[in-house]
Amino acid sequence: MSYLDELFQNNYHIHTSLSRCGAVEMTVGAITAAAEKAGLRTVALTDHIHPFETPKLGRNIRVLTPQIEAYDGPVKVLLGAELSAHGEKKYTLKYCDIPLEYRLYAHNHYHMRGWEQPEDRSFEGYRRHCEKSMRNVIASGKCDCLAHPFVDHYIVREFEEDEPRFHKGCVTDLWTDEALGDLLEFGKLHGVAFELNTRYFEAYRGFFRRYYHLGKEIGVTFRVGTDAHRLKDIDPAPAKEWFRRNIL
Repeated sequence: MSYLDELFQNNYHIHTSLSRCGAVEMTVGAITAAAEKAGLRTVALTDHIHPFETPKLGRNIRVLTPQIEAYDGPVKVLLGAELSAHGEKKYTLKYCDIPLEYRLYAHNHYHMRGWEQPEDRSFEGYRRHCEKSMRNVIASGKCDCLAHPFVDHYIVREFEEDEPRFHKGCVTDLWTDEALGDLLEFGKLHGVAFELNTRYFEAYRGFFRRYYHLGKEIGVTFRVGTDAHRLKDIDPAPAKEWFRRNIL
């Protein structure tokens, strides 16, 4: 089995109905049935915990734990969360140690309430802010993987008339190979994985090509996540074929 086939036999980014954006159909039973049909080995349940939602984490664990324990199938189910690295020195588990099997951290949900915005609102200012947020949570020892890293999709703000117009990729493309390589090396040093989020493959095709091949050269750990909010998105197989044609 190829390295790519092994990567896409797992889905480490799935939202249940406990996420406000998750469909009602996203129950543990339905998710595991869809995962079995897709032939997946491992899935991680990663509901959003935004800066203002920290109390939800304990509730989610109480609700999901018995459902996961009741499942007796071939798919390994990890109880995790999509946590928030919502500032240069701010992250969800900074002052607590709630037990989770998979700690996925998003550092770039700038559209969410309570998310720190950089003092320098230029494109490069956002890139530097993302880098500092990622480095801080990587070094914390409380992060297993970074969710949709480097993607600037969530930056929402008004720019002045004399500023260049914001477009998707204008911040992401500022990552030089040197800066990207340094961050990937830093993650590898601390045992933190980097997500290959299938939702953004097409829009960030050129970046994913650089990101994947540089990461492979460095030897980082990649984790595939479809960011599924609906059952139809649990199977990463279609994204694998796109990746094979356009990235390899």
